[in-house]
Amino acid sequence: MSLGASQLWLCFLLLLPLLLFVKKKVDVKRKNKQPPPGPPKLPIIGNLHQLGSLPHQSLWQLSKKYGPVMFLQLGGVPTVIVSSSKAAEEVLKVHDLDCCSRPKLAGTGKLSYNYLDIAFSPYGDYWREMRKLGVLELFSTKRVQSFREELLTLAANITCKVALGKSFRGSGFDGDRFQEIIHEAMAMLGCLSASDFFPSVGWMVDRLTGLHARLERSFKELDAFYQQVIDDHLNPARMKPDQDDIIDVLLKIEKDQAEIGAVQVTKDHIKAILMNIFLAGVDTGTITMVWAMAELAKNPRVMKKVQGEIRSCVGKKGIVSETDIDQLQFLKMVVKETLRLHPPGTLLIPRETISHFKLNGYDIDPKTRLQVNVWAIGRDPSNWKDPEEFLPERFTDSSVDFKGQHFELLPFGAGRRGCPGIYMGTAMVELTLANLLYSFDWKLPSGMKEQDIDMEEAAGQTVYKKSALSLASMSLCASHLWLCFLLLLPLLLFMKKKVDEKRKNRQPPPGPPKLPIIGNLHQLGSLLHRSLWQLSKKYGPVMFLQLGGVPTVIVSSSKAAEEVLKVHDLDCCSRPKLAGAGKLSYNYLDMAFSPYGDYWREMRKIGVVELFSTKMVQSFRYAREEEVAFLIESMAQSSSAGRAVNLSEELLTLTANITCRVALGKSFRGSGFDGDRFQEIIHEAMAMLGCLSASDFFPSVGWIVDRLTGLHARLERSFKELDAFYQQVIDDHLNPARMKPDQDDIIDVLLKIEKDQSGIGAVQFTRDHIKAIIMDIFLAGVDTGTITMVWAMAELAKNPRVMKKVQGEIRSCVGKKGRVSETEVDQLQFLKMVVKETLRLHPPATLLVPRETMSYFKLNGYDIDPKTRLQVNVWAIGRDPNNWKDPEEFLPERFTDSSVDFKGQHFELLPFGAGRRVCPGIYMATTMVELTLANLLLSFDWKLPHGMKEQDIDMEEAAGQTVYKKSPLCLVPIVHQ
Repeated sequence: MSLGASQLWLCFLLLLPLLLFVKKKVDVKRKNKQPPPGPPKLPIIGNLHQLGSLPHQSLWQLSKKYGPVMFLQLGGVPTVIVSSSKAAEEVLKVHDLDCCSRPKLAGTGKLSYNYLDIAFSPYGDYWREMRKLGVLELFSTKRVQSFREELLTLAANITCKVALGKSFRGSGFDGDRFQEIIHEAMAMLGCLSASDFFPSVGWMVDRLTGLHARLERSFKELDAFYQQVIDDHLNPARMKPDQDDIIDVLLKIEKDQAEIGAVQVTKDHIKAILMNIFLAGVDTGTITMVWAMAELAKNPRVMKKVQGEIRSCVGKKGIVSETDIDQLQFLKMVVKETLRLHPPGTLLIPRETISHFKLNGYDIDPKTRLQVNVWAIGRDPSNWKDPEEFLPERFTDSSVDFKGQHFELLPFGAGRRGCPGIYMGTAMVELTLANLLYSFDWKLPSGMKEQDIDMEEAAGQTVYKKSALSLASMSLCASHLWLCFLLLLPLLLFMKKKVDEKRKNRQPPPGPPKLPIIGNLHQLGSLLHRSLWQLSKKYGPVMFLQLGGVPTVIVSSSKAAEEVLKVHDLDCCSRPKLAGAGKLSYNYLDMAFSPYGDYWREMRKIGVVELFSTKMVQSFRYAREEEVAFLIESMAQSSSAGRAVNLSEELLTLTANITCRVALGKSFRGSGFDGDRFQEIIHEAMAMLGCLSASDFFPSVGWIVDRLTGLHARLERSFKELDAFYQQVIDDHLNPARMKPDQDDIIDVLLKIEKDQSGIGAVQFTRDHIKAIIMDIFLAGVDTGTITMVWAMAELAKNPRVMKKVQGEIRSCVGKKGRVSETEVDQLQFLKMVVKETLRLHPPATLLVPRETMSYFKLNGYDIDPKTRLQVNVWAIGRDPNNWKDPEEFLPERFTDSSVDFKGQHFELLPFGAGRRVCPGIYMATTMVELTLANLLLSFDWKLPHGMKEQDIDMEEAAGQTVYKKSPLCLVPIVHQ
């Protein structure tokens, strides 16, 4: 045991009595705590089952039994419900500071741009600055009075809408759509989200139920509306108004960076505040006015009295102004009584306790969610006589108001988190109601009586009247719609018949029977190319599989591959969105995995013209030759000791060194990176690209499985490690102290493109683009080059006749020079045949990178639909007896007098693909492979380790995106004299 560990244990033993004493004190304290009473709870869900569709009413009923301060366990969240004015005063006044923060909720977090607003931001310095901004700049009495004309216009708008059927002035927005957006957003704020009650796992439920997607849609619609509003204000052609509105004020603060302390105000801050204004203002103001008119229609005595007051005061002026409102005392009582019976937010926005305190004698712990049921308080018979009756007169000679000082009436809350927009909200409500009641006498529709008015509430964050308050005749629009539908019905039926016939006549490729949900996923083994090869023997070279939720076509013959990659190349040259590829390519910013389109064409052009051109490859000849020479010298030392060399490891190091020289300008040895760790990172990244991710086969729900299995976390780790490596590489190139190389490497070229913004059309070239391209180069270059050389040496060791023949060619050509240069490689025809034969039997990527079809086409007579995933099994094609004699044999001579090559023109040999998505780095890869093999075979005679025979060489493949030799290849090099 180390000294440090011994000292630690000694300290622990000495402190043990103190720790036990402290624990005892804590246990005693916890035992003596008295939480509020509450109903019994169920395992896991706690008391969630006791919340009805109208929580304020359910909680009111429970409070009658368990008291005005009641404890509920809502899932994983301890919650206290306050239902009396006395308890509310303790919470909102006495202990305001102890419980003035906000809990983090799914809907509020999203719609407030991650709590950048006033209403939902947690308590702290930021909230204080935002609150100050609201009180001083946005909702001050002066600011509200400055909008007196606008409020009067609003009243005119509503009055004209009632009288004339159209608004006083158009805003350019679709009114009906705007209402839908506001209603949906309020529904999102008020819905019972699983993640709000089970913070660690509830998000899964929200995704499965569609709530998460619905929230995202609501956010995007609101965001687009806010952006349009802001853009209109920033339009240089906009006529400058006499009076700055709230957006003008916020944009000025953003520009000046004033009034908000140390916080950098952005457009998202502005949008978050707009969310408070629109959702609180539009929704709650509407609710109050609708309930007021409903209560007045239900109580004609009160309606007559308030109309009498207004008309007596205003006379024949024709419209009620804001100066008249102050004289309308009974109207103000009507508004108070409406807010008592129908507070728009029946439960105040949840608070979260910051520290321990006592409430009504009960212990309230920190991190407890706290809700005040203002609806229940407004109907509490200990505060109000005849609480269910609509009696505005109860406020005669009463000082009770709703501004947060009287806790029996709390529609806008109280304390630090009281609504800052009270004055603006009530000014609009009072002015609108006054004008509606002044201008019209209101009657119920024919045959309807006061008792027939439905006063049922709708569920939500704010409580609407469930059925619309209708005091007008029905529109004929619905009748016209049905008439159009009936006239179009024959045409619709005809079109449906045609579509059904077309679908019936479709002939998909044959394939094995599938299971429910998973389809054919159970038929994929660990070595996909082999599983698919076996299936293709039964179902043919064009085979259909349903892989989870993804229709997939597997191509296993050269003829079908030619149709796909040449005849129908444009129909199927896009890429599907895959979890590993998307993450590691910085959301498809690379060449290999980006979908087909203008962006991909620009990236492809960079690859072909700038990065992998013949000129660029030849410019790094010196680097390849130097690194190969270093490898040979290193192996010569092993040879003198008679040791076996792990060629799998040595060749991976060589490939990494050459790739680093080409991409980074220096070898891997001198880069400062840990070689073993780098190899692990590359292997792990390739594993992530090749693994069967649930989200790739079940796009809507598979991500849940990936998180539960740990695959998502593993992918994130792999991405972060690669990203750190790329960033270090870029930082090294940007270091002013870096010595300027004679030859620009690939990073230099890409940084120049970023600086000049050239070569990529309209796309803004960024660091992420550079990193995505480096990903292609390292994962494709390092991994696949190594694999080809290892398999080539394994086949030669297993076939000494071929080994001897290729060595004879090389040694005869090179003579006693001691090294093979790149100019001499062109003369080594049999070596080139060895490489071809290796790529035929062991293509590094046995299945080409998946394609995705963009349009319908026929393949081998079968119908292929758009959005079908398409995979070409080049491993199976390379072993197809229709193309190759003795396909399982390693016979390089088969390429004698044959024009077949691997550059994408001959579809029986496709290790690098073909068509638009062919690998642009073919020349760079094969140049390195041929040069390395030539020098290894020139410099050494290769023997098997002691006691091993050719048939003992293990040729088993390892599973993955690229197929390695499963066991390392270890051979003994003997220096050739």
